[in-house]
Amino acid sequence: MNRTLTLTSALALLVAGACSAAPSNEPDRAVPETEAASGPADRSADARSGAFEIVLGEWAVTPEARAVRPGPVTFRIINRGSMTHGFEMEADGDHSGPGGAEGFKFETRLIKPGKSIKVRLDLAPGTYEIECLVDGHDDLGMEGVLHVRRGARSGSGPPTRPAGNEVAIEGFAFEPAALEVAAGTEVTWTNADPTEHTVTGDGFGSDNLAAGDRFSHRFRRPGTYRYRCALHPEMSARVTVTG
Repeated sequence: MNRTLTLTSALALLVAGACSAAPSNEPDRAVPETEAASGPADRSADARSGAFEIVLGEWAVTPEARAVRPGPVTFRIINRGSMTHGFEMEADGDHSGPGGAEGFKFETRLIKPGKSIKVRLDLAPGTYEIECLVDGHDDLGMEGVLHVRRGARSGSGPPTRPAGNEVAIEGFAFEPAALEVAAGTEVTWTNADPTEHTVTGDGFGSDNLAAGDRFSHRFRRPGTYRYRCALHPEMSARVTVTG
């Protein structure tokens, strides 16, 4: 992406009033270890009912949905990686179409690991490229697209949670981060992120899980079993097995 917003584009945005970017004054704040982005990556959402989460990590940019309705949208951008990242969003001029978001460009400041920021943007219909603004991180996979279109279905309801013996790997987090099951239960992890993860615990573990891959393990003895992602050690969770 060209990271220079031209004067012509800026004036066009002011006249049209369709695509303004106004970062909030909210300071960086820590993200609780057990917090995870909600919703599968292929659903659409109406983020005006709440913050639309975009998670940064090594090496992917993971929005909570692939499409969102146009208009004012509050984004919460979370860095769950171990490195400093930043977020950039730019209208794709080749696909925005008549009356779309051509000329739109927004960048955050750098976001340290474990921190998040909120910004409020007014989005016109179109296709937007999203990526990490740190040089070279997009080439490593931290890039994607977000569609803004009328008719994207609402995501304002409660998020779909995994079944009682299932864990989703999503938004660089395990959901739920604390699972309680009875002895003899087989627990299944599913990787819903676009990047690889592992399930690595004491006495059990998976190979690298690509997007959509699953791993299962049967817990036969009571106890607390802590595990993490070997590729992203900041991702941790636990399974408590009762007798």
